[in-house]
Amino acid sequence: MFKESKYYGELWLVDKEESKCFCVLSYIDGKVSLETNLRINNFAYKHQIILGVFNGLGYITFVDCKIKYTQSGISEVNIYQPKYSFISAYHFIEPINLKFKKFQISNDAIVDWIRKMHWYSFTEDKLIKQDDISQQFKINEIGLSIELVQSSSSKTGHKEFILKNNGYLNFESEEKISLLTAFDYYNTFQKVLQFISTKTKQFSFFSFKCLSCGEWANVYYQEDRFEKTGSSYIHLSYDEVAKDLPILVNNAYTSESFRFCLDKLMENLLGVKLSHSRRFTNTIATFEAYNKLYTNQKNNKLINYLNYNRDNIISISKIDENKFNDFSSKVIRSRDYHVHSNLNNKNIYSDFELLYISYLLDYTVGLGIFQQMKISNEILDKVIRQGQSVFIDMQRTNEILSHDPLKTNKPI
Repeated sequence: MFKESKYYGELWLVDKEESKCFCVLSYIDGKVSLETNLRINNFAYKHQIILGVFNGLGYITFVDCKIKYTQSGISEVNIYQPKYSFISAYHFIEPINLKFKKFQISNDAIVDWIRKMHWYSFTEDKLIKQDDISQQFKINEIGLSIELVQSSSSKTGHKEFILKNNGYLNFESEEKISLLTAFDYYNTFQKVLQFISTKTKQFSFFSFKCLSCGEWANVYYQEDRFEKTGSSYIHLSYDEVAKDLPILVNNAYTSESFRFCLDKLMENLLGVKLSHSRRFTNTIATFEAYNKLYTNQKNNKLINYLNYNRDNIISISKIDENKFNDFSSKVIRSRDYHVHSNLNNKNIYSDFELLYISYLLDYTVGLGIFQQMKISNEILDKVIRQGQSVFIDMQRTNEILSHDPLKTNKPI
């Protein structure tokens, strides 16, 4: 979409085309900035819509343009940062009542997840190219078709030959949909990708087919829900989950319970610099939500939820069955201490231990959701192994690394 860091063109306000002003569009770190002497008024903090024409881009409608910097004197300079930029090679896009049926998103996170690699065989003196990937999903309840694609594009020149993998999501709705609905459809798939791979990225382009002219146009905005995080969770490659992916995608778009639990899990997966106690309280909320929505227990007490998930918790943690009741009681005391401010509670988990109790219950939720959806046993076994790796192996390693003899006054 934005292949250069700077573009040059002209800006003007709606219905004021006679007052065009020169503008430099900068695209840096995913943010679009407009540097111009276009003036709105002295008291404005932003303008709803600004129109512009730029070399190499075409007609652009900028929406929700905040003033980030202003300077007056001999010359006046204003820097606007639009939230949305609608780009078309043929005409201005009217964004407020915009509707369409087809849209496409390119995201390199899909390429990283599918991981189909090409290589050059020196023995055969030829390029060995992997087949393209295409998988269709049909969500009949909402009249939506989705195609997951990884394909290759090439670029040749007298100095080099470049073969690049590209990841796409193609959406087609039976009915006209609004832009916000399209955003929601895309974000839902992103949640699934985050859930099973723990990796997402800012999209490369977001295109839609204009119903008025039949041509493709683009919209750009900076995604703000995906943060860089070192959180460890379920890691399933495309090859591992491909046959079960239709179940996950269908549930993501049709099951309110699944979407709610995904949103709760995202709070930990996407959180930046959460304290261990905050992560633990988020996990308790997620664990309770999963049990209330999926297990339909009559008694909503945490002790009953822990007992219901006893087998999964023991499978992941390898806690001695005879010590499970002590484990559950300690989880409840820790919950009451941090959530209900019961400061008199003793024998609670330390801040370090809370982190791994949080991981354990998050894996229990993920495993339970997969079991409810009847996902294949191969994936269930892998979730258990990954949970064991984190709760048992990683906890032991980090316990050694984080040991502070001044605080504990004893060797580890």
